[in-house]
Amino acid sequence: MQHIEALQALLNTPQKIIITTHQRPDADALGSSLGLMLYLQKKGHDVTVITPTDYPNFLKWMKGNDEVVIYGEQTKDHAKNLMNDSNLIFCLDFSALSRIDELGDLVRAASADKVLIDHHLDPEDFAKYRSWDTGAAATAELVYDFIINVGDEALIDPDIAECLYAGILTDTGSFKHPNVTQHVFEVCSALVAKGANS
Repeated sequence: MQHIEALQALLNTPQKIIITTHQRPDADALGSSLGLMLYLQKKGHDVTVITPTDYPNFLKWMKGNDEVVIYGEQTKDHAKNLMNDSNLIFCLDFSALSRIDELGDLVRAASADKVLIDHHLDPEDFAKYRSWDTGAAATAELVYDFIINVGDEALIDPDIAECLYAGILTDTGSFKHPNVTQHVFEVCSALVAKGANS
């Protein structure tokens, strides 16, 4: 990750953090967002996940789902206020702000520093901090790596592990796609050891 030491230092004090992901979130988008949210909450941060659209009911089992703000006519002002009050905005599982519809304009206009964690091609240059790797099978894999790289493996609990595992499982087609690597299996093994239900 670019400037990981600076981001790590920033996260050593409580921040108001927004996490957002692409429209029509899939399991990787939602799992990586909720896994990161739960981790950051354990570190004492005030964290809100905002999605640009709703998502299928079969994803709503994940821990933290009831805290998600789904952007829409009823929540537009609330989401804007949250963005404007934030110190840090994590952008997960998308490479361009156009992927998050109207939320893209709010993210771009917000004074908060942006963090991009993604594995898609051609990332737009809008983030101060960036963990971008097209070789990663899933954004959830990169979120796991981020937590490990800042030395917080001990904070990964079964709820975080479940969210991240779900993201990797689906983006690899249950480990059938060619994006599966040794690292993917190592990460998933570690997540199962942390309590993910395989």
